Amino acid sequence: MSESRHDPMVLSERNETVLKLTLNRPDKRNSLHPDLVRELSRALEEANSDDQLAAVLITGAGKSFCAGLDLGLLVQWSAEEKLAYLEKVTSIFAQLWKLRQPTIAVVNGPAIAGGFDLAAFCDIRLASTDAVFGQAEINLGLVQIIHPLYKSIGLARAKELAMTGQNISAEEAYRIGLVNHLYAPEELMPSAEKLAELLATRPRRALFETKRLTRELIDLDTDKALSEIGRTFIALLESEEHKKRLAELYASLRKQ
Repeated sequence: MSESRHDPMVLSERNETVLKLTLNRPDKRNSLHPDLVRELSRALEEANSDDQLAAVLITGAGKSFCAGLDLGLLVQWSAEEKLAYLEKVTSIFAQLWKLRQPTIAVVNGPAIAGGFDLAAFCDIRLASTDAVFGQAEINLGLVQIIHPLYKSIGLARAKELAMTGQNISAEEAYRIGLVNHLYAPEELMPSAEKLAELLATRPRRALFETKRLTRELIDLDTDKALSEIGRTFIALLESEEHKKRLAELYASLRKQ
């Protein structure tokens, strides 16, 4: 079901190496309308094939990050329509998880249910002190996406959030390790952009491989994890990028 409007539902802004994507349904708390999901998916697909791009920021317009599923649509749809919608939404999470570039969730306000998941599937989460987090699906008789969340905050805390459906403050999200850093509202985006620019200064292949390892290793046992780390480390040792950076660092040290 398309929504009649002229503005794009995902605003895209980039410099040479950093892409900022803004969910743009502030009147609906940036809930995940199918058109928004489609636009976000297209933007992530383009980002994944862009070799110049080093990092992706995701935030929300207005006072919300993302309210999750569009409840106004859910109440109108058949079971088949709901299933198709949910498959499209969860495919976004998979895209974020597999995206080559590191992703930073810039959580400027409430991140609820699917909005919580959207942030959880990003690599790094920065939040305003105005932010609120909640896995509200259980309140609608649904289940939540606990993986990979529990890898970040521990199974016990993930279970509590999922089973109670209660919201937590930005301060509590920071305390339990869901959020990396907290900022005053006016400092949030400048701080996120600064972090993204820092990531962009890192050797690109090593940056992408680091993200891949952090994604894949959590599902491996220790022996397999160490073996995969070793294989990747050796491959990077042979890369031109590594040799260039090593030579630059060595030359710099010799001048000291």
